[in-house]
Amino acid sequence: MSHWLPVSNLADERSYNPCPGCSFNIPALSKKSAIKQRCNSEKCFFNVNLSDTVGYPTRNAKVFASYLPITLSTSWSYTTSLALIHFADLSSPASHALSSPITTMMEDDVLPLSVHKLYTDGSFFPAKYSFSPSMASAWLALDDDGFILDSSSLCLPACFPSALRSEIYAVVSGLNALSHGSSITIYTDCSQLISLWAHFVNVPFSPKLLREPNHLLWLSIRQLIINRNLKVDLSKVPVHGDDIYNLQADSLAKDAHSSLQPSTFPPLAFCHAPCLLTFNSLPIDMNVRHFLRSIADARALLSFCSMARFTALGSSSLFDWAGFDSHKNGHPKFWIFRIKLLLDMLPTLSTL
Repeated sequence: MSHWLPVSNLADERSYNPCPGCSFNIPALSKKSAIKQRCNSEKCFFNVNLSDTVGYPTRNAKVFASYLPITLSTSWSYTTSLALIHFADLSSPASHALSSPITTMMEDDVLPLSVHKLYTDGSFFPAKYSFSPSMASAWLALDDDGFILDSSSLCLPACFPSALRSEIYAVVSGLNALSHGSSITIYTDCSQLISLWAHFVNVPFSPKLLREPNHLLWLSIRQLIINRNLKVDLSKVPVHGDDIYNLQADSLAKDAHSSLQPSTFPPLAFCHAPCLLTFNSLPIDMNVRHFLRSIADARALLSFCSMARFTALGSSSLFDWAGFDSHKNGHPKFWIFRIKLLLDMLPTLSTL
């Protein structure tokens, strides 16, 4: 395979230049006549397993004839079809290669097969004043006689924080600790979790799942159930009822927020999905289109904040940019006039 380097480190940059040569290069490959005839502009070639390669079409028809950059040209349907290949073959060696050393370390503590009940609960503290949002999860493992065999609580990475995400994290953490072939019943007080479980776990995989928030966690649950041959049932318990085990799981989750040892696990350590999309080493666990749109909006706002008319008045932190969207209130013609006036787009005497 020929080695190509990105022109820029920007997340939305898709242009690449052929590598002039680096430590990955295998000189013997560059001397082959077939490669020299087809790829006469590249200088760096290396070996790669065919099962690890993914083909993307490019906008340039003849990129090998001259030392020119290429631009990836893919559609959402094409990218989805590539993901489906990985999801359809969960037992392939390529899917297991995605497991990180941290994930392997988390799998060392395996619960015995005598575990038949799992109480899970999550806790979420939203952002308030100068405090950032916080998520935590906990689970209790019980046998048929009601004895607590093990328990765990963890302060979670604040990535896409929400109350539902903390509940799903608790289930993923509990399933990750089970032995192969376990048959358990998960008790939870989150009715939304049970409802979404019926749509995302108990049905065949659908590409529509990739558009949902927390889809990586749902895919991780599916992956754990398949790989470990688990039989999982869900049972609803009353919220803040008289179930002592649910109250104990709730207490463990809340106490994890004030733990002196914060979470040392990165967000990727909890992802067991066979295909991951990341941005700045963080998993994209939401609709990819919405995520890219938010990145574009943030960059547009940053460019807007850097205009000379604002920087001359002082630091950009002096302006209430969060309330800027309020200009859309009222008649459309009125706020369009205000925007044009702000950007000096009106044909006034000062601009003519």
